[in-house]
Amino acid sequence: MDTAAAAMAAGGAEEEEDQARMEAIADNLQTRDAMRLYNWVSHRCFSDCVTTFYRRALGKKEEDCVRACVRKFLLLSSASAARFSHLAAGGSDD
Repeated sequence: MDTAAAAMAAGGAEEEEDQARMEAIADNLQTRDAMRLYNWVSHRCFSDCVTTFYRRALGKKEEDCVRACVRKFLLLSSASAARFSHLAAGGSDD
Protein backbone atom coordinates (compact mmCIF):
# COMPACT_ATOMS: atom_id res chain seq x y z
CA MET A 1 0.00 0.00 0.00
CA ASP A 2 2.93 2.37 0.55
CA THR A 3 3.82 2.28 -3.14
CA ALA A 4 0.22 3.03 -4.12
CA ALA A 5 0.11 6.03 -1.78
CA ALA A 6 3.46 7.25 -3.11
CA ALA A 7 2.23 6.90 -6.68
CA MET A 8 -0.92 8.88 -5.86
CA ALA A 9 1.14 11.60 -4.19
CA ALA A 10 3.46 11.78 -7.19
CA GLY A 11 0.47 11.99 -9.53
CA GLY A 12 -0.99 14.84 -7.47
CA ALA A 13 2.32 16.71 -7.59
CA GLU A 14 2.48 16.29 -11.37
CA GLU A 15 -1.06 17.61 -11.72
CA GLU A 16 -0.17 20.66 -9.61
CA GLU A 17 2.92 21.28 -11.77
CA ASP A 18 0.84 20.93 -14.93
CA GLN A 19 -1.74 23.33 -13.53
CA ALA A 20 0.97 25.87 -12.63
CA ARG A 21 2.44 25.58 -16.14
CA MET A 22 -0.96 26.06 -17.75
CA GLU A 23 -1.62 29.14 -15.59
CA ALA A 24 1.78 30.59 -16.56
CA ILE A 25 1.04 29.99 -20.25
CA ALA A 26 -2.40 31.60 -19.91
CA ASP A 27 -0.87 34.63 -18.15
CA ASN A 28 1.72 34.99 -20.91
CA LEU A 29 -0.95 34.78 -23.60
CA GLN A 30 -3.11 37.38 -21.85
CA THR A 31 -0.14 39.72 -21.50
CA ARG A 32 0.79 39.25 -25.15
CA ASP A 33 -2.78 39.85 -26.31
CA ALA A 34 -3.10 42.95 -24.11
CA MET A 35 0.12 44.37 -25.56
CA ARG A 36 -1.00 43.65 -29.12
CA LEU A 37 -4.32 45.35 -28.47
CA TYR A 38 -2.66 48.38 -26.85
CA ASN A 39 -0.24 48.69 -29.79
CA TRP A 40 -3.05 48.34 -32.32
CA VAL A 41 -5.20 51.02 -30.64
CA SER A 42 -2.20 53.34 -30.30
CA HIS A 43 -1.28 52.90 -33.95
CA ARG A 44 -4.86 53.26 -35.17
CA CYS A 45 -5.65 56.39 -33.17
CA PHE A 46 -2.27 57.96 -33.98
CA SER A 47 -2.68 57.26 -37.70
CA ASP A 48 -6.23 58.62 -37.75
CA CYS A 49 -5.64 61.71 -35.62
CA VAL A 50 -2.09 63.03 -35.89
CA THR A 51 -1.78 65.15 -39.01
CA THR A 52 1.33 67.27 -38.48
CA PHE A 53 4.78 66.83 -37.06
CA TYR A 54 5.70 70.52 -36.83
CA ARG A 55 5.18 70.62 -33.05
CA ARG A 56 6.38 68.44 -30.21
CA ALA A 57 2.92 68.37 -28.59
CA LEU A 58 -0.43 67.45 -30.08
CA GLY A 59 -2.65 70.23 -31.30
CA LYS A 60 -6.08 70.72 -29.74
CA LYS A 61 -7.89 68.97 -32.62
CA GLU A 62 -5.41 66.08 -32.60
CA GLU A 63 -5.73 65.66 -28.84
CA ASP A 64 -9.54 65.68 -29.01
CA CYS A 65 -9.44 63.16 -31.86
CA VAL A 66 -7.17 60.79 -29.90
CA ARG A 67 -9.42 61.02 -26.83
CA ALA A 68 -12.52 60.31 -28.93
CA CYS A 69 -10.79 57.41 -30.68
CA VAL A 70 -9.75 55.78 -27.41
CA ARG A 71 -13.16 56.45 -25.82
CA LYS A 72 -14.91 54.74 -28.76
CA PHE A 73 -12.60 51.77 -28.51
CA LEU A 74 -13.20 51.44 -24.75
CA LEU A 75 -16.97 51.66 -25.22
CA LEU A 76 -16.83 49.02 -27.95
CA SER A 77 -14.65 46.77 -25.79
CA SER A 78 -16.92 47.01 -22.77
CA ALA A 79 -20.04 46.42 -24.86
CA SER A 80 -18.44 43.40 -26.53
CA ALA A 81 -17.29 41.99 -23.19
CA ALA A 82 -20.78 42.43 -21.73
CA ARG A 83 -22.33 40.69 -24.73
CA PHE A 84 -19.90 37.77 -24.61
CA SER A 85 -20.49 37.44 -20.88
CA HIS A 86 -24.24 37.41 -21.46
CA LEU A 87 -23.90 34.74 -24.14
CA ALA A 88 -21.54 32.65 -22.01
CA ALA A 89 -24.04 32.75 -19.16
CA GLY A 90 -26.61 31.16 -21.45
CA GLY A 91 -28.48 34.33 -22.30
CA SER A 92 -30.82 34.32 -25.26
CA ASP A 93 -30.44 36.51 -28.33
CA ASP A 94 -32.58 39.54 -27.49
